[in-house]
Amino acid sequence: MTITKKFMKESLKETSVVWMDFSMKYAPFHNKNHIHCFFEGEDRKYYLDRIERYTNYSAKDILSYDCKGKVKLLQIKKKIDSKSKYNKVVKAFFVDRDYGLHIYDKDETIYETPHHSLENFYVNKDTLERLLIKEFGLNFIDSDFKKILNDFIDCHKSFQELMAPINAFIISFQELDSPIIINKFKIEDFVEISIQQIIKLKENTFDCLKEYYLDKLMQDVRRRKKNSEDNLDNFNQIIDKVNEGFFKNLSNIYMNRDTLIHGKFELYFFRKIIENLKCHNNNGQYFTRKLHNINIDIHSSNILSNLSQYALTPDCLIEFLKKYSYVNEQEIIN
Repeated sequence: MTITKKFMKESLKETSVVWMDFSMKYAPFHNKNHIHCFFEGEDRKYYLDRIERYTNYSAKDILSYDCKGKVKLLQIKKKIDSKSKYNKVVKAFFVDRDYGLHIYDKDETIYETPHHSLENFYVNKDTLERLLIKEFGLNFIDSDFKKILNDFIDCHKSFQELMAPINAFIISFQELDSPIIINKFKIEDFVEISIQQIIKLKENTFDCLKEYYLDKLMQDVRRRKKNSEDNLDNFNQIIDKVNEGFFKNLSNIYMNRDTLIHGKFELYFFRKIIENLKCHNNNGQYFTRKLHNINIDIHSSNILSNLSQYALTPDCLIEFLKKYSYVNEQEIIN
């Protein structure tokens, strides 16, 4: 990420809002009974239930803060750490690993996801198993259950392989500290997703991705979108250097697909799989029998909440949270 003057100004403004919120909630006489949890954004929809489950803090004792991004969260942490009066405040910070390019000082109060982002916790065989049992009403021994899992594993692997070049393209920009607009890459332009197969719609070589992204930037210029000319100029200045790092990054992603594929790409894939299964069921296809009362909403903007109960809870997160269980037990004893 390029740190511009505008970014710093906006960052400081948003950081001050969170800081004010934290300062107002802090009170020495009752704060020993609270845990202050700082999130990059709507990640709280995944974490809060798990914080309550694996620590001794009740929901009302968990105070949460939306920091609007990792950079701002780390700024808040640095400011809190610089004030000695907050040393005894129980606090936890939750950040995405992203592509592992962001260098910062880590300590025992920071939890970093082992994958690109928490969305990756939603897209795996274990999550699908729980969802099929609870939402689709299938049993583990059903032939449809086994068929779906096998097809999911094959399709997920194919999807990750097709997404690898796009991820390598993005990383190659970011490791040069150069901005890239990730949402310009529309997955539906590149692949068609179903439970039975992944169909490649567009070539994803470096030259094809370069042309694709350039066309998106040119469209913005023609529409006179804000910062569009600056984005185009930056692209033209950096693209040759991006090319130099692309194949190294692509090789790395192929070897680490589960940890490096962008979480939002993964979540898009999972939503399409569930949507396709529901469609097949309504049309009397794929399944050996029609299933009833499948009401899960995968189009909702609140999908992180809708699917949170099924998402994976990694051992490293449980271990991190249990440290706070011990802290709270000590406070209760004292």
